[in-house]
Amino acid sequence: MTTSNRLTHLDALRGIAALLVVAAHFIERTPLKDTFFFTYVNLGQVGVVIFFLLSGMVIPYSLKEGRHALAAFAVSRLFRLYPAYWFSIALAVLSSYWFLSTPVPVSTVLINMTMFQALLKTPDLFGVYWTLIIEMFFYMACAALFSVGLLRKAGVRFGAAIGLLIVALIFAAARFYLAKKIPVALPLCLSIMFFGSLWRDVSLGAGTASLRQFVAVWLALFVVLLPVICLLAYNADYGHNENPYAYLVSYLAGMAFALAMTLFFRRHFKSLTYLGTISYSVYLMHPFFLEWAAHATVLQAQFNPGVFLCYVLATLLLASVSYRLLEKPSVGVGRAIITRLRNGFPLQAQS
Repeated sequence: MTTSNRLTHLDALRGIAALLVVAAHFIERTPLKDTFFFTYVNLGQVGVVIFFLLSGMVIPYSLKEGRHALAAFAVSRLFRLYPAYWFSIALAVLSSYWFLSTPVPVSTVLINMTMFQALLKTPDLFGVYWTLIIEMFFYMACAALFSVGLLRKAGVRFGAAIGLLIVALIFAAARFYLAKKIPVALPLCLSIMFFGSLWRDVSLGAGTASLRQFVAVWLALFVVLLPVICLLAYNADYGHNENPYAYLVSYLAGMAFALAMTLFFRRHFKSLTYLGTISYSVYLMHPFFLEWAAHATVLQAQFNPGVFLCYVLATLLLASVSYRLLEKPSVGVGRAIITRLRNGFPLQAQS
């Protein structure tokens, strides 16, 4: 199988992850959340683990040598992420007014527009935004390593993955003993992303013996430390229904599913590939329709398949529109700017 096909396969897996997140957030509002399966498996967490692994497999390789490489990377991320994100912020404000009858302070909106609201102690307008700042930290880490010529060194990325896993353990212990909401997910998910950068070559059959050893060591340490991390970090509820066993099972399930799919999934499904293409907008837009569903019906009473279907279809429709009218054009603008950057912003040719 060619590398191109494999990367298409990653898009399909991203589409599956998006559907898992969309379904999970609906289920969390219904009695299904109390059934045995969903007590111990959080589909949203499974999807997020997949997303982070895939980011690790893609982002470090998007930093390419050449003129203004870091500036080009920054421009590509800016135009890839922010236009659809800002649109989702507008939806979040509308959602708060229409469905919750709650005005949103202008300062909260402006701070959320930076995508760094967590650092500024400002609540996310949509709960799903929590993963985006982790992505941003990963981008900055990759850019920093690239700037000093270390990003291409597998040993450095392996060291980062192991080090962050240890940091997650330390944070978990501090969270447990200090009874403070210390962000354990940040180093844990960053570790998964750096591992993903190693897993890419191994899954594509291009890994060296040392690279395969790095992968094996990280996976072994992940399996050994994750139960301890989850039991220490999520034994107390800080408002998100923390359940250490659900976190443990969901992280392991997400990792196992992603590894198995990247290794053994061979078929190409256009629908899943397209879903992967619009997955960013799906991720950002679905909370709006979730609030609509909660406003229009009593989700806590029962799981209504009809409402669930409308919620999913409405999300996919708006995500498609967002991709066509916002994501795709803005990516094109970013690419044009990058081309001019690399060409030194040439003046228009004189006639």
